[in-house]
Amino acid sequence: MQRPVVIGHTVLGRPIEALHFVPPSYAKPRDPAVLFGAIHGDEPVTQLMLERLADELVERPPGRDTWIIPVLNVDGVLAGTKNNAHDVDLNRSFASANWTAEHKAGYDPGKTPESEPEAKALVELIDRVGATRLVAAHATFRCMNWDGRGRELAEEMARLSGYPANGDIGYPTPGSFGSKYGVDRGLEVVTIEVPYLMIDEAAWTETRAALRWSVDLPT
Repeated sequence: MQRPVVIGHTVLGRPIEALHFVPPSYAKPRDPAVLFGAIHGDEPVTQLMLERLADELVERPPGRDTWIIPVLNVDGVLAGTKNNAHDVDLNRSFASANWTAEHKAGYDPGKTPESEPEAKALVELIDRVGATRLVAAHATFRCMNWDGRGRELAEEMARLSGYPANGDIGYPTPGSFGSKYGVDRGLEVVTIEVPYLMIDEAAWTETRAALRWSVDLPT
């Protein structure tokens, strides 16, 4: 494992860190994966999940080049708020075909697509490393939701966790990460939704095998 890599800075200038894990030399060639949590600052349980996964990958490297961002919305986590320091919902801010400036209260997508530094940092990392497997961690539902060509991965992760798998979260998500990378670009996108808001070890216990599978680490 390399040291944490600073991939960008938040609205308030805090570093956004990613952990980079390289597969063993004998691993089958696979496209890189990017996993991220806490795009919403009031979902800190997702940080715990990805930090636990990173701890395991120190001892046992994944089967593919893997980048883990435990906390994307650093300012929001520290403030305990869903949105970033501009009060923008980062998961409505991506440059997808369905992005719209119209929004309900609490879902401000920003002045323009990807105007926020946190979204830019994630987009630039994905572009730079050529990741095609993308896993987002969220709360508070209980499912494995897929976009693009993520169905097969989502269904296997659902089997390992006991969660249901579905391709429809049940409401419109304009400007979402899944809209841009799954619907528009057809990449392998899975969103893990855990039924916890605060830090809860049960979230890691339930999703451990599924998260390991997503980076080709034997369960």
